[in-house]
Amino acid sequence: MSSNEAVKKALKGKKIIARPSVKHRRPVGYNEPLLPSYTEVRHLLEPGELEGGRKRATDCNWSPKVFTIDSYLIKENQPILYKLYNGPRRSFVREELQIVPPDSVLPPKYILKH
Repeated sequence: MSSNEAVKKALKGKKIIARPSVKHRRPVGYNEPLLPSYTEVRHLLEPGELEGGRKRATDCNWSPKVFTIDSYLIKENQPILYKLYNGPRRSFVREELQIVPPDSVLPPKYILKH
């Protein structure tokens, strides 16, 4: 389908399903393995999210606080999006989450703050 045809369909209110330009190297959508709700995870921090400003080599990559998975959104041919309970107001894909084992011990809070 050319771009002109897609625009005409969109203007008529018809649904357009676009094929991805790059194939996924892992199962996505309904075939992707699901992380169960209430799994404890850390999320990948965006540059400057924790301390503000630019990201430095000494900044944390993962959130110092542990969150639980609250809900998830599954769509066909799309990665599963996970929402965190009392976490940031954005969704995360599986690669942006780090599962925290239940028997892990966190370092003291004064280390996590700096």
